[in-house]
Amino acid sequence: MSPAVLYRQLPGEGLDTFIAEFRKAAARDPFGTVFIVPTSYLAREVARRLGDGGASFVADTVTTLPGFARKVFFEHAAAETPISAADSRLILTRLLAAGRYPLLAGTGAVDELATLFDVLIMRKVDYPAALGDLASAKSAEIAALFGAYLRFLDGHGLVDESTLFSRAVRLLAAGEFRTVFAYGLFEPMPLERDLLLALRESADEFHYSLPYAPNPAVFPDDGEWLHPDMVVSGDAPDSHLSHLAGLFSRREPGDCGKFIRLAERRDREGEVRAIAQEIRDLLAAGVRPDEIIVAFPDLASAVPYVEEVFPDFALPYTASGGRPLSASPLVQALLSVLAVPARGYRREDVVALMTSPYLPNAGGCELDILSREARITAGNWDGRLAALIFALEEERARPDSAQSRLAEKIASIDAARNTVRGLFADLSVLEGTKTIREHLAAYRSLLERWQAPVMPAEGEPDLREDEARDLRGFMETLAALDRVSRLFPEEKVALLEFSSMLTLLLAGTRTGRRRHGNAVRVVGVREVAHLAVPYLFVGDLVEGTMPRLTTRLPFTTDAETRRLATRSKEDILREERYHFLAALLAARTRVSLSYPAADGATPLVRSGFVDAVREAFSPETWGNSDLPDSRLAAARRAGALLARGEVPAGMPPPLTLREAVRRLNVENYHRKGGYDSPYDGMLGDDPALTERFGDGAVFSPTALETYADCPFRFYLERVLGLAPLPQIDPDLTAQERGALVHRIAYRFYSGWTCDGNGPVTDACYADALRRILDAGREEAERFAFETPAWAADKEHLLGSPAAGRGLLERFLRHEAEVAASRFVPHAFEVSFGLPLAPGEVDAASVPDAVAIPLGDGTIRLRGRVDRVDVMSDGRFMITDYKTGSSHHRLKDIMAGKALQLPLYLRAVETLTGREGVAGTYYTLRRGEVKNKPIFWDAGLKECFSCFPGSGRSSVGDVRDLVDTTLSWVQRYLAGIRGGCFPPRSDAGPCPAYCGFKTVCRFDALRLITAEGNPDGTD
Repeated sequence: MSPAVLYRQLPGEGLDTFIAEFRKAAARDPFGTVFIVPTSYLAREVARRLGDGGASFVADTVTTLPGFARKVFFEHAAAETPISAADSRLILTRLLAAGRYPLLAGTGAVDELATLFDVLIMRKVDYPAALGDLASAKSAEIAALFGAYLRFLDGHGLVDESTLFSRAVRLLAAGEFRTVFAYGLFEPMPLERDLLLALRESADEFHYSLPYAPNPAVFPDDGEWLHPDMVVSGDAPDSHLSHLAGLFSRREPGDCGKFIRLAERRDREGEVRAIAQEIRDLLAAGVRPDEIIVAFPDLASAVPYVEEVFPDFALPYTASGGRPLSASPLVQALLSVLAVPARGYRREDVVALMTSPYLPNAGGCELDILSREARITAGNWDGRLAALIFALEEERARPDSAQSRLAEKIASIDAARNTVRGLFADLSVLEGTKTIREHLAAYRSLLERWQAPVMPAEGEPDLREDEARDLRGFMETLAALDRVSRLFPEEKVALLEFSSMLTLLLAGTRTGRRRHGNAVRVVGVREVAHLAVPYLFVGDLVEGTMPRLTTRLPFTTDAETRRLATRSKEDILREERYHFLAALLAARTRVSLSYPAADGATPLVRSGFVDAVREAFSPETWGNSDLPDSRLAAARRAGALLARGEVPAGMPPPLTLREAVRRLNVENYHRKGGYDSPYDGMLGDDPALTERFGDGAVFSPTALETYADCPFRFYLERVLGLAPLPQIDPDLTAQERGALVHRIAYRFYSGWTCDGNGPVTDACYADALRRILDAGREEAERFAFETPAWAADKEHLLGSPAAGRGLLERFLRHEAEVAASRFVPHAFEVSFGLPLAPGEVDAASVPDAVAIPLGDGTIRLRGRVDRVDVMSDGRFMITDYKTGSSHHRLKDIMAGKALQLPLYLRAVETLTGREGVAGTYYTLRRGEVKNKPIFWDAGLKECFSCFPGSGRSSVGDVRDLVDTTLSWVQRYLAGIRGGCFPPRSDAGPCPAYCGFKTVCRFDALRLITAEGNPDGTD
């Protein structure tokens, strides 16, 4: 047995001595000397220091304990093959797929099982015997799967990252490693101890530095399990380091001077900004960037904040670790090739594939719009696009259609259809159930044929380097999957399962990050131990991240975890305390701790470790809200000065003083108070507007109502011709539902009156019901929907024994109830100013717009009146069908917001020479069927008494009401022609149906505080 020397030292203490002794031993015996450290980060740091000192050594002799086990295995094992953690998870996936473990299935089961098996192996747990009377059917399944997994590894000559240790213990030859230095290992697990003891047995010299301080709350391991021949105590003198080492103990508070500081920040971004400013101050004082480390308990979640903030402060930094390959945009694009057919050609998957810059397809943006219009969600792309072409061809056949526009759109859809056909033909080779190797072959062949991925020939060098690295990692992962597939040569899997396997491997493979020499190091807290760094920042010290007390093993209860004797809550807390304390001990000049008070609107609880530091050392605070080196903060300060009329000393590049003043004037002057500038849509006189919307222009009531509600929306829709993306609705849209009800009502009443029938009464009700239901069924059959929602819509429309009376029957019943009004249905779908489609409009329709006198001029109107009911003396009432949940009232007409009914009434008066006396909204929807008069001549009270809710809508003179509407229209026309397009003047919320919310400058608070009228007038 070799002499073993045990060094009990504070974390980081004695490392220089160990490095110096290793350098000497390695010079004498380079292959027989090994240096084992706890983290890969520390291994790289030791290797760097050796290299900087000019020492020659074998690279893999400075390593971690798992790295050493791997080194022993590779040098001796000829018949076995090591596999990665991702490979072992893939094997578990295949074993679970056999279907013999129903209690273990579920999302995340593979990762949790892999974690459990790793603990059982490394801690040498006799499972399930260790459970005793707590054993259950679930534990029996776990044991069966665990046994099957180990047998699979043995049967195929495989060794995973856990069983590697036991193999290394067995393979370690006596005298192979003659001088061993093991530094900083904290509480090795049983299997790790076995390997260390085997080394101790075989080496000539064995030096073991144990992290230790007389503080049992953190350091219970005294190293006696190693049976040392000599123990060297490295007790630190009475200094701030010894005081730090007593943290979490019951010692009296110590004095650390200004060595340790503490700060609270508002949120995580503010915390990282404060750290960045402190670093800039250090750099200004002459500290080198590589003399600073920033550590976080959860590095992965902190890195995005660092990536956003540090460039704003012009800080060079390098982050340890790496991201999963599956998070790479390039890799995600390549995975989308599999995802499209695997997930049934979903619309969003196809569009993502077609718009990816890494794939050689084009036209994705146009396909996005066309697939929305075709209402494709997944599957039948060709049929849906063909149906859209058919609908446009039908529209094109109408005499009122825009022939050239429709022909162009049909050609565009046809081209997209051919593109999709070609794409799906290519992807079809991936479909079906195949062996893993067959899937791989088909996938590689397709990528090769597509010459994918498409790598840019130029661009940002760092980004191109990242993409090249990600591509290499992706290809290596395909090769790894190919190797693993040989373990299942005949097993066939579906494409979705193959895609999941590849994604699993990519998620378990991490890419390295770019490393910079003289840069601030951003690391995880566990990586800081044993380093010697002048300045250390430790952030995000909140409960849940530090300490992270996760005690229960996966697939086990708390009682089972205790019975297995793995790790108790106290063990985990001690380990978390150790890593925190070891990080503090790594700082040589100053350590700055911090924590965020909130995450967005969610308050956070500061770590108990923060309270322990406060109680033990009474640390000073650090930082302030002033961030002089932030370009963003500098821009805000400069803006504040300019807003007060002061001139800042300098402007953050690339912003010039002139440009900053211009922007501030826009926000602080032009976009305050009333709408009065081009920045609010007040464009002023423009000949193009005058020509386009002049006396010859034709307007619809809907367009004018849009202007009345929000001139800016009118500008976007009617002037610029913009439209929001179509909503993807696989069922009937609100617009289609309205059109369906309109067509049924038109067909019914046009046929009913043509046959000489009058109002629907009880005497003719049965015949009328038969006719309208026949028309309803025929119109419903025009839609090819097959969804449950459409089936429910039809039942609601037509009725059924289960659902009761449908909408059409309730409509007829209401018609019979108001038949006593003396108004008789007379004309239906009266169109003017629109091309006439035979069989779809009333005989009274005209193709020309109706000219209505308007002050000194006229307005030309177009539109379609749903229904005109007449009295025996020729006076009439107009009705507009509404299938939505809300409509205007009389007060909206008076306020100039509702224009449709008055304008339609005047248009019909102009066409027929008759007098209009009322306007109604006929609500036809699931919860309500009612014809409600919005205004009616007060002299016809007896006619409207049978209409529900009509008592408050009578007017003394309908013509005056219409004239009031025309005066509003005159005002709106002047605004349109004068280039007045501000946001809406109503301080209430914008309507939910508006699709322009993302580009709107509407601000209700501005209207409340504005002086004068919102449209800028006096």
